[in-house]
Amino acid sequence: MTEGRLRTQRGRGWLADAVVLPVLAAAIMGTLAAPAAAKDLYPVTFQLNYPAAGFNAGFELAVQNGLYRDAGLDVKIEQGNGSQITAQLVAGGKSDIAFADSAPVMKLVSQGAKIKVLATILQGNPNQVTALKKTGLKSVADIKGRSVALPNGGSQAAMFPLVLAANGLKESDVQLVNMPPESMVASLLQGRVEVILGSIDNFAIALKSFGAETTDFPFIDNGAPTVSTSIIASESFLAAHPDIARAFVAASLKGWKAAVDNPTAAVAAMMAMFPDASEKLAPAQLDATKFLMCVNHAKYVGKAEPAQWADTVRILSAIDILPASIPASAYYTYDYLPPDSELSPCPLK
Repeated sequence: MTEGRLRTQRGRGWLADAVVLPVLAAAIMGTLAAPAAAKDLYPVTFQLNYPAAGFNAGFELAVQNGLYRDAGLDVKIEQGNGSQITAQLVAGGKSDIAFADSAPVMKLVSQGAKIKVLATILQGNPNQVTALKKTGLKSVADIKGRSVALPNGGSQAAMFPLVLAANGLKESDVQLVNMPPESMVASLLQGRVEVILGSIDNFAIALKSFGAETTDFPFIDNGAPTVSTSIIASESFLAAHPDIARAFVAASLKGWKAAVDNPTAAVAAMMAMFPDASEKLAPAQLDATKFLMCVNHAKYVGKAEPAQWADTVRILSAIDILPASIPASAYYTYDYLPPDSELSPCPLK
């Protein structure tokens, strides 16, 4: 081999090294950096109020769109079995942050539980009294003497006394039947009960999918215009991780805005995470949720006004669900909400 050719090959070898080595180093550094970035995400397990459905799909979309990851969070969503049970999990230290109806949460707080409401997604509760149209109910008062199904673990139990009192009834005037939520619709359709305590965003949609004609009396129009399903957290979690709580709330509200803007994407995100959810019912559930986000004189999505909270406490204390001595401010905080300028204004378009 001539000296010239040797120099040329050496030159090529040097040139190859100059090109390949930095690329290889970058690839190695990238590989090493990826797990480090994942480790930087704070793990959060979020407990839902019920199994995955359109009325909680905004959270799944926030995961799908990377909104939590962008906020430094690695969020895992757990399905629930009713707001009452979810609230008890937070009260008992089994869950740090969750989604539950405010009424059972407030009742637990009045009994000493260290929980705060951080952001209210449903500004009015979705619950309603439902009967088949052929039953002939003209008002809530007409349920007197009838069998009424109540879902185990749901918020209806805490809210129903308000509706009874507003319509001149007592609990002894009806035959309450406790049952699993999944049995409610079939029990009504098959005549095992005459009335169910259902909801605008769930049971009513399922009944409609079966072609049932119903008569419905929403709680918010019949004695219980209370704030409803909210993001809640234990006070110990908030004290230890205030910035995590703020990041979670902000990303969640962005997820809900995205869900309102693109319901199809929200349903797809729900199905990707929870394939057993009902893709058929989810769009109507999401539409009902959009309606409930801005009822009850709400000004912003995610933020129930002080007057709404005061009314809720007044209503619940009037029938001894809450003590009148505890101020409304004991149940909620705005400390973890974004400023009003970053919230979606009501009404939604």
